[in-house]
Amino acid sequence: MDHQKLAAAKLWLISTPPPGAARRVDQPRDLPYLSQALYALIAVSDPDVEQMTCDEWWRVYINETWLDAATVPEIGAELAHVTWHLLADHAARARDQDVDRSTAKSWEQAADVTVSHTLAPDKLKPRRLPTAKKLRLPEARSAEEYFALISRLPPKAKDGEGDPGDLEPTDGCGSGADGLRRRNEYGPETDVGAVAKHEATEIRKQVAVEYKRHQTTRGGDPGDALRWVKQTLDPEVPWEPLLGGAVRRAVGWAAGRGDYTYTRPSRRSSSLPGVVLPGQHRPVPRVSIIIDTSYSVDDNLLARALGEVDGALMSLGVPGAQMTIYSVDAAVHTVEKVRRARDAKLVGAGGTDLRLGFRGVEAERPRPDIVICFTDGDTPWPSAPPPGAVVIAAILGRRGFSLPPTPQWATRVECLVDDRWAR
Repeated sequence: MDHQKLAAAKLWLISTPPPGAARRVDQPRDLPYLSQALYALIAVSDPDVEQMTCDEWWRVYINETWLDAATVPEIGAELAHVTWHLLADHAARARDQDVDRSTAKSWEQAADVTVSHTLAPDKLKPRRLPTAKKLRLPEARSAEEYFALISRLPPKAKDGEGDPGDLEPTDGCGSGADGLRRRNEYGPETDVGAVAKHEATEIRKQVAVEYKRHQTTRGGDPGDALRWVKQTLDPEVPWEPLLGGAVRRAVGWAAGRGDYTYTRPSRRSSSLPGVVLPGQHRPVPRVSIIIDTSYSVDDNLLARALGEVDGALMSLGVPGAQMTIYSVDAAVHTVEKVRRARDAKLVGAGGTDLRLGFRGVEAERPRPDIVICFTDGDTPWPSAPPPGAVVIAAILGRRGFSLPPTPQWATRVECLVDDRWAR
């Protein structure tokens, strides 16, 4: 294999054109942010592929006949093409979409459209790659959205068609683009070399950082890569499972604080005749909820968050009689026991001082085991949590805005909503 020609193509991609030189097709592309990804690729000679494909372990399968005949810009364009499949982690995303042999072609087109969008501003798009315009699809969508539009929920595959077995070397861009192994590809445990998953993750982060820095200095249309950079450096984790998980952990902790009682005999009593042993008593956790009813709290977002808490508590069998709701702004307006948090009657719309609600919680007898506080965070907090209670602070806000801090003794969960969904 002509490794010197491959090296020249990589260098052509990352080098800066000479100052004042006229724009030509064969000029270097000035993409230094791709350096770490390009030099992590492992070249493998393979006559079965048409030009160049890749697998999930960052191996690039190259047809030597094509390599000898292709120009450096053509090789560079194909390298950029397969590199963006790996950077975008199209293989893992294809598995999330349950891509199999019957839908592999649709996913390949969807992924290639996003890569085309990324490569087009630098005039690196290989001619064979489809575009959104050519497929009559809307611009600037994700691979998942294009896949849904292209596949149009195809009918159930025939027997054997959906089998995730090996595909042919000429089927698409390789497993690095759709997660489906080709007959010519090596597995992860070989002496050919491979990039491990954790190494690939670090490469993606480094390239994303370099890409973001490069775009601020050079400008230009970032294509689909801007979405990828944002998802890589600032992944948006849905807050609903985080809030539900925090409630479940708190209930589990409270339920584990069992005590011994003589009202229930121990199961080990039969081994010690004449000795009365106490049994274990695990009380049902008591839950108190403090709700900020000031004007600044988004009612729709609050309803969603309360519904998530209801679901978490119901799944754990916590009865409604143990749930006390405090409606608080600059004063405690209502204190009531309800079956579901969403059934609480909320009164307020003034200022905010949730310390009054925490004082009410401390005065409860028996005291609650779990305190869940819903607020926009713009409130003074007590200096310490209620004795013996786990506190969850559900901060309600809008994505992109800075949120006030919360005490270290509270488990913070940010429940964020986009502006377009607010109110």
